[in-house]
Amino acid sequence: MTFDNPDNQKAIIELQKAAPRWLHNVGDKFNMGIVVFTTNNEVIYRNLKFFSHFDLPRDITSKNKQFDSWLQYLIKRGDFQENPSEEFSHKILVSLSGPSSETEFPFSTVTPPNGKILKLTKFLPSENLVALITEDVTEQTLSQESLEMALEMRRSGYFQYCMETDKLNVFSNHLKKILTPSEHRIIKSKGFRPLIHKDDIDDYVKDWANATTNGTEMDTTIRLQTENQGTLWIKCKARPQRIHAGNSTHITGFIEDITEEYKIQDELRKAQEKTENALKSKTLFLARISHEIRTPMNAVIGIADALIHHNSNPQITPKLELIQSSAGNILNTLGDTLKHSELESDTFSLDLKLGSPIKVIRNACALWTEKAKANNSTLNCHIDDNVPDEISYDQYRYEQCINNLLSNAIKFCEGGKIDVFSTMVKKDGKDRLIVAVKDTGIGMTEDQQSRIFEPFQQGDRSISRRFGGSGLGMNITKQIIQMMGGTISVKSEIGKGSIFALSLPIESEKPELETPTETLFDQIMDKSGPLDTPYQNLKILVADDNQTNHIVIKSLLGSMVAEIYTASDGKEVMDILKVQDIDIILMDIHMPVMDGIEATLAIRSSDQPWSDIMIIAVTADPQYQQQRLCLNIGMDYAVAKPVKLMQLLEGVDHVLDMKKNRGSIRKVS
Repeated sequence: MTFDNPDNQKAIIELQKAAPRWLHNVGDKFNMGIVVFTTNNEVIYRNLKFFSHFDLPRDITSKNKQFDSWLQYLIKRGDFQENPSEEFSHKILVSLSGPSSETEFPFSTVTPPNGKILKLTKFLPSENLVALITEDVTEQTLSQESLEMALEMRRSGYFQYCMETDKLNVFSNHLKKILTPSEHRIIKSKGFRPLIHKDDIDDYVKDWANATTNGTEMDTTIRLQTENQGTLWIKCKARPQRIHAGNSTHITGFIEDITEEYKIQDELRKAQEKTENALKSKTLFLARISHEIRTPMNAVIGIADALIHHNSNPQITPKLELIQSSAGNILNTLGDTLKHSELESDTFSLDLKLGSPIKVIRNACALWTEKAKANNSTLNCHIDDNVPDEISYDQYRYEQCINNLLSNAIKFCEGGKIDVFSTMVKKDGKDRLIVAVKDTGIGMTEDQQSRIFEPFQQGDRSISRRFGGSGLGMNITKQIIQMMGGTISVKSEIGKGSIFALSLPIESEKPELETPTETLFDQIMDKSGPLDTPYQNLKILVADDNQTNHIVIKSLLGSMVAEIYTASDGKEVMDILKVQDIDIILMDIHMPVMDGIEATLAIRSSDQPWSDIMIIAVTADPQYQQQRLCLNIGMDYAVAKPVKLMQLLEGVDHVLDMKKNRGSIRKVS
């Protein structure tokens, strides 16, 4: 570019001294627009990037070499704001049209009609020159805005701390909105410490010292005392950044406001306490009602029995027997209801002692023999020689389970045959006492079998009308046997009878007998032997910080799968996967140290062979959104708490089918 004006020629010389020949190449390489003009607003240099950034028309720049004219065009076009005032335009013109102590443009970014976001920087190459640098920061700005929006939606933020300068930068639009201006200034300049609850300050100081001094990761939850919001629960995770020498120079961390989660948990805890108190009150009420009803009912039954034995009138005796039978049914229903209520409220306890299972089984059969005869049925008892003489169990509760099975069999087997079998089998290296009750009664459909162990359920309404009963016997039996670590199963066919089997893990001192070719248990199951299932070789890992849930899953699946492992948090899950082959993980969502979501993301992002392991979420939130979250982060299925056997098996079947169909290819929903 050449000019005839001597002043411009002088300016060109100054420009050549101030800016080397590679000025043009630098602008292109770093995507910078550059324009240089004199203090008289005469443009002496500009590159193509400057034109492309602002999308300036050629006729504007070719006809007029005055930079203030170019600037006036941009101002009128609305690049700086939609309706600029004269005062605003004057401020920009003064700022850019000549020497000034301000080296930064008064407005950090400008947006031309082409949609680009430009950062403007002014500097003074020499006394008579002004340079304006434009940088296209569209991508960085949009990425930053997306991050800020995501953090705000998650009630989160981030911070960076420089150890060398002791400077802390905190960004959180969420905290800025909910804190007072003074509280936000405190956090921006001094961090969280001035606002931390006095009971949390010592742990926070210790964790922060470990991060800054020892370079350890920080994962802590603190409470902030605020003026408008009261107590805020803040989760803080930070990681020191190291240089090649191994020393930490910066700490980068994320913060999340989890106050709402704590409030929900507190509300759930209060609701649970309220429910538990209600259950206890209900149990006490039922116990009082039971006492009040039993006293007059015992009198009714006793007097009716006395009159039956001392009255031979054929017209009166059947009526007395009906009174006696009806009163007995009332007491049985009352007893079942009370037992079920005790089981629900966790006031039901076991009394484990050494005792003879053989004696209990024989006594139960002897007790019900007459009842079977009254129903025109036969009752036979078969006890294998390998049944131990003594085991540790709750004799009374176990006998109650057998009585429920016999009562049920006799009720639905009028004029048929009932056989009670008992034997000991070994499964997975553990001895199990099996007691099975087989009848030739009315049997059940598959749908009826699926509901038989639910409370207040019978085969159908006609059964309830015809045979009576509360529908609680099988549910009570199932809960009692599970409390003792055992299981109950059913095999039935409509019109051909049913087999109910109790399996109880035992430890006995009786020496093992040689197993015959055909065991008694084979006879129980019509010589078909135990059926192979798709679960028998599975190794399952239960990840849950609640030990009770470990017991529940073991009770439901322990007899069906090869092995069950347990972990209390996501870190333990990762440790187990490193040393043990696992087929399926039942993953709780909320756990300490590392929760289920973090653990799943860590598993899926790893380069280990187990990165594609099948994961079933076990969540207390059955809502659609929670299930979608589980699937979107890489889990394969979700079941809701409290878990039931059928739901678990549906989940296991689902992921096994997925694994079979996809091979090694993961499909994310």
